[in-house]
Amino acid sequence: MGKILFVINPIAGDTDKGHLKNDITKILGSNEISFFETTGEDDETKLNEKLDDVSPEITVACGGDGTVNLVVKCIIGKDIKLGIIPLGSANGLATELEIPADINQAINLYNNPKVRTVDVLRVNDEFLCIHLSDIGLNAKLIRRFEGDNSRGMVSYFKHFFQTFFSKKAINYSFDFENDFFQYKAEMVVFANAKKYGTGAIVNPVGELGDRKFEVCIFQPYPWYAFFRLTYLFFVGRLNYSPFVKIVGTEKITVTGEQPEHLQIDGEPIGKFKKVKVEVLPDQILVVC
Repeated sequence: MGKILFVINPIAGDTDKGHLKNDITKILGSNEISFFETTGEDDETKLNEKLDDVSPEITVACGGDGTVNLVVKCIIGKDIKLGIIPLGSANGLATELEIPADINQAINLYNNPKVRTVDVLRVNDEFLCIHLSDIGLNAKLIRRFEGDNSRGMVSYFKHFFQTFFSKKAINYSFDFENDFFQYKAEMVVFANAKKYGTGAIVNPVGELGDRKFEVCIFQPYPWYAFFRLTYLFFVGRLNYSPFVKIVGTEKITVTGEQPEHLQIDGEPIGKFKKVKVEVLPDQILVVC
């Protein structure tokens, strides 16, 4: 085990992080370990400076998917492995990689780290996504959730039902490299992975390292189909629903009839009428 930098988001989720540094030091020892805490102010610049100073072999995101995304932005293209200790309200990538939810078990992975290669998505030539991005329904939910001072799954599901009952579908065009079609949709997901942090499997055929991603198109459906869709979500069979179309690709441009909310790895980005996504293969080695 070489040098490890732990990037701690002190406000992620509703987990007490008061003893986290002590737990890490106790399990791994104090040698070769450094810490960096995010503040929400110029974190990317400050983390890059810390990386230059420490030169770690592994950088561990201690937080949710947004913290993971921050670390990925700073280590991509460098000879640094990604680690995760899941501390967010919903830890989608950690769930996907079967990283233990128990903090001590997650820390213990770094006593004998094993890695796998994963792809990264580039969105609108500007943003990076390692897990899931989407426009429409879920992005609106995340924007509402982020605007609330409360955290945890209770708050998440409160905003879910508020968003669900105000949902609407709009017309989108889907421009692949060798295909083009149009659909009315309530949500469009760009899935590098399979499932959200809740365990809901949005992309049953997804693989983090297959050099492509899936576009999951949720079309309007009657109210009585909600329970069937929910069941298919959690058993990983959404591809059997007549209201969901899943297409694998390496690149796509999606254009809506009006700007819609976009989220990337659990972070609201803003409203966009056009979203361009492409895969960057084999970009990150992640401890899992």
